[in-house]
Amino acid sequence: MKTLAEFKQFIEEINLENGRNYKISVLEKYKDNDNVKYYLHYLLNPYIVTGISEKKLQKLKSMKPDHAIVLETATVKDMLKYISIYNTGADNYLETMKDFTDRVLPEEYHDLFYKIITKNVILGVDTKTVNKVMPNLIPTFNVMLANKYFDKPEIIEGKEFAITTKIDGMRCIMLKESGNVTFWSRQGQKIDGLVDLEEEAKYFPDNLCLDGELIADVGNPDTYKDTMKRARNKDAEKHGLKMMVFDCMSAEEFRNQHANNAYHKRRDLLDCVFNGTWFIHDFKYFEKLPILYQGTDTSKIIELLEEQTSKGEEGVMINVCDAPYDFKRTNNLLKVKKFQDTEVKVVGFQEGTNKYAGTLGALVCEYKYSTVDVGSGFSDALRDEIWANKDAWLGKIITVKYFEETYNSATGLPSLRFPVFIRVREDA
Repeated sequence: MKTLAEFKQFIEEINLENGRNYKISVLEKYKDNDNVKYYLHYLLNPYIVTGISEKKLQKLKSMKPDHAIVLETATVKDMLKYISIYNTGADNYLETMKDFTDRVLPEEYHDLFYKIITKNVILGVDTKTVNKVMPNLIPTFNVMLANKYFDKPEIIEGKEFAITTKIDGMRCIMLKESGNVTFWSRQGQKIDGLVDLEEEAKYFPDNLCLDGELIADVGNPDTYKDTMKRARNKDAEKHGLKMMVFDCMSAEEFRNQHANNAYHKRRDLLDCVFNGTWFIHDFKYFEKLPILYQGTDTSKIIELLEEQTSKGEEGVMINVCDAPYDFKRTNNLLKVKKFQDTEVKVVGFQEGTNKYAGTLGALVCEYKYSTVDVGSGFSDALRDEIWANKDAWLGKIITVKYFEETYNSATGLPSLRFPVFIRVREDA
């Protein structure tokens, strides 16, 4: 029991104080202790799944095996390996764990062992802190997350990008390794019971990672609520969910949290997976999210945002075509959500620059007790017409769409984020 004794001592010591610096000092003290590192790895590794919930644990504690199941020579590490391999939580496995606890483990270690198998040991430190002191000890589980397009729309200028629909579901990672299929949330929590998807995943090639969204009843106004209800259902089987897939790589790349292939190459792989390069199958529960546009025309972003939101979708996503999969929040993936609209009065004009020199750059419009510049949404012909007929346009009421109300950082006055011209209100 030496290994468990050393870890018990570590747990007691690291919980003596709550300060981060103190906890780091304790990690530093034990950074060369292989036994402590073993248990930290077991507890924090998101890919080690025991299948033992608190409910299962209570059932385990109440069991009374009537015959010896575990050899007296079995170690704690032997049993933890057994639990991580046979992680179903089935009664026969629970009985084996109970027999080990009763016959092999001294009673003073029972509580700690139960906390380990439920992965419920209080450490007060996260994976990032542990890896800082003990480099690469714990595999990380991160997915690519999007920044907001309207925070910095110029970031996409001059780049080739692809636009897809923004799916309002539950982020999901599928891994197929050595014939085994698992599903994970974006936080690295295993999603069990997706039996329809598990059955259909057998048609995919091995060593594959699919990134997408779980979704129920596409087009339903309550899609998100329905999706979460089904995905979080504690029943053994979860039905009525499909996976909208928008990215992929090898399972090995995802495990290593490093994938260099550009987005357009990953989409080529996705096409091969779904279009029968290796097999032919008509998928019912997996669907490849189509690309709505690929190119460099930024006007397509607003056009497709309008189109998708008019269909009840949440918005669109922008992928930079030559960018790798970043396992973090990144400008290589941008989300564009719904606009609101309002009416404003034209009170001035700004000349454009570069391409728009000598013509309209923006309409200066009255908004509440401030002004806002509306510089998007005009065709070249309309820019020329307005610039040539400023007197006729002065005082007109126009409808603009915008992402959100904000405030001018210099004046503190209200403004609009990314206002876009829609039309003139002719009855004003």
